Amino acid sequence: MALDDVKPSKRTTNPGVRVVGGRIYDSSNGKCCHQCRQKTMDIVASCKAMKKEKQCTINYCHKCLLNRYGEKAEEVDAIVDWCCPKCKGICNCSFCRKKRGQSPTGILTHKAKASGLSSVSELLQVEGDDKFSYQKKKPKLESVSNGDVAKDSNKTAGKIKKALNKIQKGFPKAKLEDAFVEDVVAEENNKATGKIKKVLNKTKTGFPKAKPEDVSIEGTDVAKENNKGAVKIKKAVNKTKNGFPKAKPEDASVEDVAKENNKAAGKIKKAKATNKVREDEIQIEAKLPNSISLTNVSGIDIPTEETGNVLQFLEFCSAFGKALDLKQGHAKSIVGEFFGSGRNSRRQQYCSVIPMMIQLMELISDDRDMSLSLSATDSTWFSSLGECLLQSGVLSDVFPPKTFKSGVSEYKKMDASTRLKLLNFLCDESLTTLKMRNFIEDKSKESETKEKEAKEKAAAAKEKEKQLRQKIQGDLIKAHMEKNGAPLSIEEHHKVLSQIKAEAKEAHGEMLKATSRKRQRCDAVRTDPILLNDDGLALWKLKCFEEEPKFLLQDLGTFVDLSPHDKWLAFKPEQKQEIEKYISANSFCFCFVG
Repeated sequence: MALDDVKPSKRTTNPGVRVVGGRIYDSSNGKCCHQCRQKTMDIVASCKAMKKEKQCTINYCHKCLLNRYGEKAEEVDAIVDWCCPKCKGICNCSFCRKKRGQSPTGILTHKAKASGLSSVSELLQVEGDDKFSYQKKKPKLESVSNGDVAKDSNKTAGKIKKALNKIQKGFPKAKLEDAFVEDVVAEENNKATGKIKKVLNKTKTGFPKAKPEDVSIEGTDVAKENNKGAVKIKKAVNKTKNGFPKAKPEDASVEDVAKENNKAAGKIKKAKATNKVREDEIQIEAKLPNSISLTNVSGIDIPTEETGNVLQFLEFCSAFGKALDLKQGHAKSIVGEFFGSGRNSRRQQYCSVIPMMIQLMELISDDRDMSLSLSATDSTWFSSLGECLLQSGVLSDVFPPKTFKSGVSEYKKMDASTRLKLLNFLCDESLTTLKMRNFIEDKSKESETKEKEAKEKAAAAKEKEKQLRQKIQGDLIKAHMEKNGAPLSIEEHHKVLSQIKAEAKEAHGEMLKATSRKRQRCDAVRTDPILLNDDGLALWKLKCFEEEPKFLLQDLGTFVDLSPHDKWLAFKPEQKQEIEKYISANSFCFCFVG
């Protein structure tokens, strides 16, 4: 054999110094642990027993000694005649257990702690040495046969059917590629059987033997049926070569091949159906918690039927308050004037409501090149409001044109609900003006710039975290080098790790903070529900509603309802986790917008 043909070994004999999970692995200077067989620079417990006038050379790292045997390395180091678990005959490593005719235990540390025991050794004493046995996973033959073999068989059957269709249509001569369909079939069968051979090779190299019938049923039988179909096609093609006008369809039947493919496909469909049932079970488990009717917003009692209109107005003011130069709390004071209780509540409606209506109408009139001089002291503003409604063509059934011809006296007769509808109408109309469109565009550009900056900050924070991880490795190695390669004590090791973890936590926090910033949306963009399902339920998160858990549920009713309704429901602060769980579980099947 030539030297070039020798394959390089996959195992690295000298990987050097590596830092993984706060431990330094050094293949040259590290001490090997008898339990985990890893060379680390951690503190180890060395056996002090004498064997044939020589000291025992076995070491146990402090983690294995604590987790597997319940002893602390720094305590046993002070014992002059300490014997290691192997010398005591209680070592539960895989090598020692195999020598005693027992199976390896595998990882049992978590099970021991969950049982309230101090170590794996104590768990074996309580439960019994023979109860725990680690075994390698058996190869899954069905996944190879049902999936890959069935796909290859379907490809083969497809090519056979194409050849059959050409023969049945009565071509005088078949094409060259059709005449050699058996070569295609043979090639496809080789692919299918090759995957089975790989599994069989695994069974020869130490895995449990596979049942012969499993392989024959799933792979070999399908190949036999395909070969039968290929022979029949060959006969039909030969007939066309010899001048026969048409070959008989039954000579080239592939029904048997199709049956075998259907069997394989049937098993795959069953597996998919099982997965679908599980998804339905997950969906059923996640439910929205019980909600209560929302009748109070910002400390103001509101009629149930007017909650939606109030939230619409407050959300408008929170998004476009800067464009209209609204002071903080101005929107809430207007809602208070509408629905507030008290002797002067009706008189106060002239304090803020009408001036805001006039401000919005002047904004609309300027955009339409209409110069209006409106004042709250006369009725011109009310008649201008009627003209604005007439031009828009909306709410004509609620506000007929004659309403605004009678003067301000008609406005005084209106209740709070009707006046709020007029105000919301003007808010919606103002969004079509050039000033508002420019404001929305500027806010969108500002939001894009902030998002770009946030992405850059997130990338910088991520790079900082990466550099800090490299610094962690350097600090640990430096600490060991300062002691001339001697292992650190547990106190020194914890001190270095605690300092590093604090820095890593700070860097990770900066990255999360930067990542959350880039997900914020523009306030001037249309607000959409987080979830919307077919039952007429919409889950919202509005900026104007700041009470915990900040989620609101809108019940629009179903399409079959004779009288449509609009109800707004709220949740308790302690239900926030349940709502987030519901959103996470249902975001894939409902319309996830938020």
